[in-house]
Amino acid sequence: MASKAARRRFRKAERLRALREARRASPWKRRGERFRTALGVVVAFAFGVVLTGYAGLMLMGALGLSGTPGELHVDSCGVVRPYNNKPVTECHGQLLSTTGRLTDPDAMIQADARIGSTIAVRDQPYLGLETLGPRAIVGWAALVLTGLLVLAVGVVMTLAASGRDTSSTIHTRAVLRLSAATAAGGLLYGLTVLYEHLF
Repeated sequence: MASKAARRRFRKAERLRALREARRASPWKRRGERFRTALGVVVAFAFGVVLTGYAGLMLMGALGLSGTPGELHVDSCGVVRPYNNKPVTECHGQLLSTTGRLTDPDAMIQADARIGSTIAVRDQPYLGLETLGPRAIVGWAALVLTGLLVLAVGVVMTLAASGRDTSSTIHTRAVLRLSAATAAGGLLYGLTVLYEHLF
C-alpha cells in the first residue's frame, strides 16, 4: 500500500512540476505559437475563400448559369507545358455563337477533345472558355467542397486557438462530413474522366 501511495504522490508531483514549467515558459515562445496559429488561420481562410469563389464561378459556367454559350469546332490539339511545367492539352479552333456567328477564328481551350469534334463551351468573363458537361460540373463541384473544407478547418483552428474544446463541436462534425463529401466528389470526378476516355 505504501508503495502505491508513493507512486501516486510521485505522479501528482510530476504533473504539478510540468504545469509550473509550462507556466514559466518564455513569453516569446508563447507569442511565437500564437503568431503561427494566427498565420495558419489567415492562410486557411484566404485560400478557402479564393478557391470556393473561383470554383463556384466556374461551376456556374459549367452549369450554364453564367457566361456566353457557344460551340468550339476543334481544328488542332497539342500537349503543352505552361509556367508550372505540368503538361496540359490545348485545343484550338473556331468559336461560334449559338446563332452560328463566328466570334473567334482561333479560340483556345484546355480540354481533352478530338480533332474535328464540336464541343459546347461557355465564354466566362475574365476567365476564358470553359467546357460544359458532367466532367466539368463534377470537377468544379469537388473543388467547391474542397474550399468549404479549408474554411471549416480554419474555423476549427480559430476555436482551438481561443481555448475552446473542439473535439465534439458541430464544426468538427462539419469538417468530417465535408471531408467525406470531398473524397466522394474526387472519386466521382475520376470515374467521369475514365468514362470519357473509354467511351
